[in-house]
Amino acid sequence: MRTVSILLWLLFLLSCGTKEESGTVKEAVTSNTHYTGPIIDMHSHAFGPESGLNRQLGRAYTNPLTEKTYVAAASMEAAKNQTLEIYRKHNVVKAMVGSGELWTEEAPELVMIGNGYEHSINELRHRHSAGKLQVLGEVAPNYEGILPTDEKMAPYFDLAEELQIPIAYHLYPGGPPGGAYFAYPMTRAIQGKPLQMEEVLFARPEMKIYIMHAGWPYLEDMKALMFAHLQVYVDVGVINWMLPRAEFHHFLKGLVDAGFGKRIMFGVDQMVWPQSIEEAIESIQSADFLTLEQKADIFYNNAARFMDFPEEMIQIHKNIAVGTN
Repeated sequence: MRTVSILLWLLFLLSCGTKEESGTVKEAVTSNTHYTGPIIDMHSHAFGPESGLNRQLGRAYTNPLTEKTYVAAASMEAAKNQTLEIYRKHNVVKAMVGSGELWTEEAPELVMIGNGYEHSINELRHRHSAGKLQVLGEVAPNYEGILPTDEKMAPYFDLAEELQIPIAYHLYPGGPPGGAYFAYPMTRAIQGKPLQMEEVLFARPEMKIYIMHAGWPYLEDMKALMFAHLQVYVDVGVINWMLPRAEFHHFLKGLVDAGFGKRIMFGVDQMVWPQSIEEAIESIQSADFLTLEQKADIFYNNAARFMDFPEEMIQIHKNIAVGTN
């Protein structure tokens, strides 16, 4: 009798396991659908007539990693208009735009203005007091070979903590593949390691910060930094269209599998190639290891929480997305 009872118990456990496994598979299939809600782009750029990117306008660029060719907009005005058009098409309701003051007349509700290291502390403080600075970024001194631990950077981190606005910090990549050889001679790959941020973070535990490009390619460093410092978020700009899709998905999956899916934010790093926006969106849509909830977090929820959007604004954004589908 005891043997029969044990066998029945084992059969019961096996049946439970089968149901659970079946349910998991079903969830993976049904939840990996196309996300249609609102999107926040935490990494974009506007450029004026003095930008060095002007020489790229109207020209084709072929990425040596993917062999994909991108044709730059014919003018900065065209880049702006095409970007805003694609944003409307894909329900991008907010975007952190470096030098976003150049776009606020056309899209005042969409643009979150970012300015960074190219401005003095006094100028940044004045812009913030005038309501013309929502994010301190992109801060990218690595192009000058300056590490985040350099004493020159301390006032910028201090300002972000003082004003309680996020600082968007760029570690790596250093421009396009091979960029140090023709565009950014002071950059070094070794300077992109995320763990060099530790002392900066310990000194400013209230500072809101996100690491642009998610600290690629230093996955293990990035996981260690996010584990140790719960205030650290990341955006996935540029790596979601500049890298081969398999590499980007490998890196993204590494962060998600490590438990950091609630601190990953969508970004594009659109410069003068507006077509990169749709490719970046598709890189998340095609990630079959993400559930629909995880896609919603990356595309919208995480950034809305990080930026402290009021519930009324979030509801407006969700209504906009529903109204356009």
